[in-house]
Amino acid sequence: MQPEILAAGAVLWRQGEDGPELALIHRPKYGDWTFPKGKLKRGEHLLAAAQREVFEETGIRPVLGRPLAPSFYDKEGKLKRVDYWCATPAAAEAVDEAVDPREVDDLEWIPLDRVADRLTYERDRPVLEDFSREIARETVPIVFVRHAVALSKADWFDQDELRPLNQRGRERAQQLEVLLAAFPAGAAYSSSSARCLETLLPYCAAEGVAVTGLPEFTIGTLKPAKATARLDEIIESGRPAVVCGHGEHIDEMVAYTSGRLGTPVPVGPLEKGEFVVFHTAGGRLVATEHHD
Repeated sequence: MQPEILAAGAVLWRQGEDGPELALIHRPKYGDWTFPKGKLKRGEHLLAAAQREVFEETGIRPVLGRPLAPSFYDKEGKLKRVDYWCATPAAAEAVDEAVDPREVDDLEWIPLDRVADRLTYERDRPVLEDFSREIARETVPIVFVRHAVALSKADWFDQDELRPLNQRGRERAQQLEVLLAAFPAGAAYSSSSARCLETLLPYCAAEGVAVTGLPEFTIGTLKPAKATARLDEIIESGRPAVVCGHGEHIDEMVAYTSGRLGTPVPVGPLEKGEFVVFHTAGGRLVATEHHD
């Protein structure tokens, strides 16, 4: 049965004096204590909805970590699905005016071992249990993006490396600015082809991240040994990274990274503009996710 209602949110946490503390919100309409979440707007992506809803209900801009198991429950006779992520605050101070007191009138940071007693709904407990399975710490994402749609080769009469995105591709690059910003910002690497660099440009400009064009990730100059050596550096650095490449070999990079992290390849061939995220901690894989 397909869910009729889609929602997204996060288990927002921080390190307290005695260990992890989780943010619970109180909604006066329902008189409940729960995790921040909300329904998707028409055409909205899950990652965008999770960021928006957490900010609107807490005044805190979240930085998303690993995904958690989704929650399913009946909502007035309709199946509702809520996708959750672990998340940490992007800044220490909340933006109080972002929160409508008619929707949320209180937020409390609760020590992890007391959260279960404060939750109103039984359906929130599996989400808490999934969060608690992994020692609370910030994970490091490595994101692989296939470049967005470019002008067709038939309509381009210059060097192929200079072939740019078309209008649809530029629109996808603008969407990726929001989606990739859900995760911690770090280094950005790309094929040196225009269509790959342009795919990351809105995100890099918004986040103040320099993008490095690499010949070893570029069609026509691909050098497998150098490409894998570069991937080894990215994996071993322990820093967040975004990598954009061509369909001809982005899947090979995903497969290589899967092998290095000891996990099956998490997704089939990426379509243009799609991306996959490896969440790591201490050099080991914690979770993966795929977004089209």
